[in-house]
Formats: sequence, C-alpha cells, structure tokens
Amino acid sequence: MDAVAPATGYPPGPPAHGWKLWRTARSIRQIAADPLGFVGRRFAEFGDTYHVDEGGGRHLYVTRHPDRMREVLVERAADYQKAGGANDRLVPVLGDGLLTADGESWKRQRTLIQPRFHAKAIASYGATMVEHAEAVALTDGEVVDVSALMMGLTLRIVTKALFDHDVRSETDDVARSMEAFRDITQLSILPDWIPTPSRVRGRRAIGELDAIIARMVEERRRDGLREDLLSMLLDVGLEPKLVRDDVVTLFLAGHETTSHALSWTWWLLSGHPDAEARLHEELATVLGDRPPTVADVERLPFVAAVVSEAMRLFPPAFTVARVATRPTRLGDWEVQPGSQVMCWLYHAHHDARWFADPEVFRPERFLEPVHPKHAYLPFGAGTRMCIGAGFAKMELSLLVASLARRYRFLRTSSDQQVRPKPRITLSPDGGLPLRVVRR
Repeated sequence: MDAVAPATGYPPGPPAHGWKLWRTARSIRQIAADPLGFVGRRFAEFGDTYHVDEGGGRHLYVTRHPDRMREVLVERAADYQKAGGANDRLVPVLGDGLLTADGESWKRQRTLIQPRFHAKAIASYGATMVEHAEAVALTDGEVVDVSALMMGLTLRIVTKALFDHDVRSETDDVARSMEAFRDITQLSILPDWIPTPSRVRGRRAIGELDAIIARMVEERRRDGLREDLLSMLLDVGLEPKLVRDDVVTLFLAGHETTSHALSWTWWLLSGHPDAEARLHEELATVLGDRPPTVADVERLPFVAAVVSEAMRLFPPAFTVARVATRPTRLGDWEVQPGSQVMCWLYHAHHDARWFADPEVFRPERFLEPVHPKHAYLPFGAGTRMCIGAGFAKMELSLLVASLARRYRFLRTSSDQQVRPKPRITLSPDGGLPLRVVRR
C-alpha cells in the first residue's frame, strides 16, 4: 500500500537534491548502471509511490501501484502530456511522430493511422508475418544471436506489412541505425551538446535512416500509390517531415518491442522444458505439420500465455512517463503542473501482491488471469495505449508458432546468464546466443 502522505504534502522519498550537483550526478550514475535495481530499492525503502525533489522547483513522482497508474494513464490522462523520461530522449530521433507527439498533432496522426491497425487490417497482415517466419532457415547445432535474428525478422515484417517495402537488402543498414538510436537515448550525466562517440554514431545513423526513408518515398511517388500505410500518409498530403517522423516511429515501435518480447520468450523456454513441451503439444494438436494461420491464433491459448508471461517478466516497455499540464492528484497527493510522474510497469509486473511467485516463469497464470487490470500493462493503457498492440499480439503468436514447430533454442551452457538492459526498451544485454536444434 502507499504510505500515508507526510506533512510536506509529498509522498515519502529521498532527501532533496537541491543544487548539490554532485549528488544528482551520483544518482544519475546509479540509475544508468542499474535502473531496475535502483528503482526497486527505492520502492522497498519508500513504498509504492515516492517523491524526488530534483531542485529548482522540479518534482518527480515514481509509482508502481496499479491504482496510481490507472489514474495517470486512464482516469486523469487529460491532466498530463506524454513527456519526461525516455520520451524526451526520443524526440531528437522520432521528431513529432505518433509516439512522441501530443495534443492536436497526435490526434490528427492517430486518426490517420488508426484504420491500419483495426482488426480486419491486422488480420490481412498475418500471411506476411507467417511467410517471413517460415523463410527463416537455421542450421542444426549452430549458435545464433537470437536477439539479432528476431530484430531482423520483425523489421522485415513491419516494413513489408505497413509500407509494402522489401527491406531485406537494407536490413543491416537499418539495424545498425536502430542500434545507434538506442545508444543515444541512454541516460547520461553529460550535457546533450557534448559529442560523445555514441552520440556521433547516433546522429550519423539518423541521417542514414532518413536517406532510406527518402528513397522509399521517392519510389512510391514514382511507381504510384498502393494500399499501404506509406501511400496513405502521402495521399492525405501530410507534410514531408511528419511522413518521415511517422515512418521512423513505426520502424522503431513496430519491431523493437516484438523482437525483444520474442527474444525473452526463447530465453525463458530454453530454461523451462516443461513449458516448452506443453507448447509443442499444443502446436502438434492444432497445427500438425503445417504452418500457422491467422485463424489458428485463437486456438493457441498456451502460445499466447507463454508470450504474455515473457512480457510480464521482461516488459519491453518497462516504464511510462508523463508530465502534468495542470493541477491534478496522484492518490492522496496534489501534483502541480510541470511535475513528472513515472509509472514503473516492470515493478508492478514483479509484485507478489498481484502475481504469486513473481520471479517464476509460469505461463499458466495467463490462462485464467486473476491479477488487477492495471497491474499488467505491456502495451500501456488509456488513450495513449500502443496503437499496434493488436498487431504485436498476433505477430508474436504467429512467429512463436511458426518457429517453435521447427526449432528449439537451447542455452549454450548450464550456467548461461543474460542480463536485461533498459534502453528504449528492455533488451538482452550483449545479445542472446542460443543453440539451434531442429525438430
């Protein structure tokens, strides 16, 4: 439960930083080194919602409680704008795209793009997803970086499904650009204007990806518009910069979260043979020896449960930030305009009050879920919930079904460890080498 508000009118929290820059820098270094552990220790010390006086009139509220997250993301969403946290670090990359835009700009873009993510449209992408998954050819016994493999696969799918563009010849270039983007969004104690190596690589990567997008747009204008999202953005006369921003946003959001969710799924299955065996049994019963189809998705509940449990333990979008635009409340506390609120989905997902044995991989818990609605938010909540949630859920089930019926991914040693690295999303630090076994 949240602690009772102290006399100051703020939740409990660490001592005020004031203008002691050395203390602020030390906190940033600690957060950058281990964000999940740092915030988890703060929750253990101060309770479900804590407050940080950042000095200069800046206030930060951090919460993991489902009720508080519901307030911020759903009930009082109109009191906040999508800013703060990683959002601010994404703006130089994504510009005013759908993920980072706010107000009327966001509403306009959401209205334009939403039809491409309605159920009927999503179902039409299924064949593309399965086609690309079935094209994955691996050698029995080889060790592959599953993280890179899934990144390339989901990137090819999103560019073909949404933009009707075959990115296979450019996969390596786009993947390098995306990796550089992740580097420049890292929390740092250094001012943004200092040209660190990662920032130099990131800015170069932005230029490279912009060139790829410019070629896509030029080809589409030359060859004629089609029935894809890129053609729609061009057809409605969206200004060129917004076309660029939305395409980059969908490049990133359309494959980043799903690729990491898949990677963590294979990692968890590789360490839990009983769950893997149950998955294989379901696939054999429903599919036999054929590839999956969209119609099979609802007949594969354990596949969906495995993916859901992987996203509980390792939620790709591990935290969500908002900034108050007018006076509002967070539980018993008043929140003033300009204050930042961070909702830590990761720590809600790992809370024993909502999930029994929270550190245990137990897909069965999602066959008949009993957790509070806002204790599990892999795609966020409210009006700013991920527009591609339905796309991602179908893609994850189809790709797991397609690959798991043909391959197993095993750990390279009994003591293999993988550490989650929070950047834009929660990725395996240093990749994820696993051994391929053909079934």
